[in-house]
Amino acid sequence: MIKLVLSDMDNTLVPFGARHASPRTMEAIHAVLDAGVRFGPDTGRDYVELMRFFKMDEACFMTGIFSNGKRVRADGRYVQTTLIDHDVLVRIDQALRPEKGMFLVCYPAETNLMNPAYGVGVSSAELAVFEARTSFNGGTVDEVPDIDFVAATIACPGGPERMDRCRQVIAEAVPEVRIVSPIPEWFDVLPVGMSKASGLEVLLDALGVGLDEVAVFGDAENDLDIMRKVPHSVAVANATDEVLRAARHHVGASADEGVADALFEVARAARAGEMPAFLRD
Repeated sequence: MIKLVLSDMDNTLVPFGARHASPRTMEAIHAVLDAGVRFGPDTGRDYVELMRFFKMDEACFMTGIFSNGKRVRADGRYVQTTLIDHDVLVRIDQALRPEKGMFLVCYPAETNLMNPAYGVGVSSAELAVFEARTSFNGGTVDEVPDIDFVAATIACPGGPERMDRCRQVIAEAVPEVRIVSPIPEWFDVLPVGMSKASGLEVLLDALGVGLDEVAVFGDAENDLDIMRKVPHSVAVANATDEVLRAARHHVGASADEGVADALFEVARAARAGEMPAFLRD
């Protein structure tokens, strides 16, 4: 039986560029919850961004893995919060300064519904490109503010060669973090040892749920660790080739509401006391 469903957000549950989950997706989430199965996001996004994605319906993320494992929520209670060291963020910023077009974005641990993020050492016009592309609200600062941050990302305009260059720069300058790409030209910054998979361990322990009782949906590089960890890993049809190979099961594309279709089946199967059909192939 599936007792917990976790889904990546961008380009998995919500098509890339959409600012909200669709009405049908919201209906599917509530069908799962009403059937007695927990649902939550496993995402690089944090609380305030999730409030927007789910149209202020907090029932959709009372449980989940936020900020790529740095914040874990179980039934409305935070059971883990890991901040990124200020010194680490400063050194990332310094390493990126000589690299044309690359810049750091930092996300405060304490924020509000305006969802401020800080683009460091970048113009408002440069920041606006990625604000529109990745759906966040930001402001520009000259230096990393001396406050608590729960997440950070790196903008890296250009092709695969530039992204490879960014990986090299960060690996050499700040070895205590790794960067993973959820979408082209964009990296999530993770302390070494921190991931959606490490957050899953904390979440399952808090809920008393086993690995074989959770289904995980994803599409991109930052989903690989968690998808390799669970028996019931599911890729959407638009996933990267690496994720498609790693996943044990597959559903329709994000734009076609493939996860919503799967969630309705999870709810049906839970009421019938059986495994969902898409996990039995």
